[in-house]
Parts: sequence; structure tokens; C-alpha cells
Amino acid sequence: MLKNGGSKDLDFRKAVFTLFVVLVIILIFALMDYFSHQISVKYSVPPRYFPNKIIYGTIIGFITSLFARKWKLFTKALIFSLVISVLLQIKYFLEGYPRDFVFLFLGIHFVILLVVSFIVFKLTEKDV
Repeated sequence: MLKNGGSKDLDFRKAVFTLFVVLVIILIFALMDYFSHQISVKYSVPPRYFPNKIIYGTIIGFITSLFARKWKLFTKALIFSLVISVLLQIKYFLEGYPRDFVFLFLGIHFVILLVVSFIVFKLTEKDV
């Protein structure tokens, strides 16, 4: 039986679940990105790159998913991937990464995120 605050508890649980889903997407994305950075020495990044990607990607992704939660599956995955990719690459550009590196990994990040987020959103469609 739900009490007065019961519906808020359910909203909180859904928000926590959404945060967990976004974290899973970002962890899979970071792992795949790690391997893409191992392809060549010129793509290498400092050790702080991946923890920062996980932290900022999760925050950006969670906020984006709150706005996109009512959209169709592909649109949600597309916007989610685009926002995270663009904002992370802006951050890296401002940190001094070369422009060609930033644009190359903008594309790589977007494709990885689109595929991963679409699959995970599809698997959790009823819950998120």
C-alpha cells in the first residue's frame, strides 16, 4: 500500500534506475573507447581521461535522459549520444587536445554511444 509520499518514492526509484542504466551505457562506452585509443600511439590519452569520461558522461547522460525519456527509442538514443559526444569533445578541445583528434573521436564516440545506448535502452525500454 502506498502512502502520501509513495508516488515520489517510485519516481526516485525510477530516477536511480535510470542513473544506473546510464552508468552501464557509459561504462561499456568507456571500455570500447579504451580499446579504440589503443590502436595507435598517436591516439593515446592520459590516465585521467577515462575516469573523467565516466564521471562527466554519466552526469551529462543522466540529465539528457531525463529530458529524452518520453521520446521514441531511436530518437532518444540519437539525442543521448549526440549530446554526450559533443559536450565531451568540447571539454577535450578546451583541455588542449588537437582539433583532428577531437573531430575523429567525436565520430567514434558518437557511433559507439549510439549503438550501445540503443541496445541498452531497448533492453530496458519498459523500465526507463
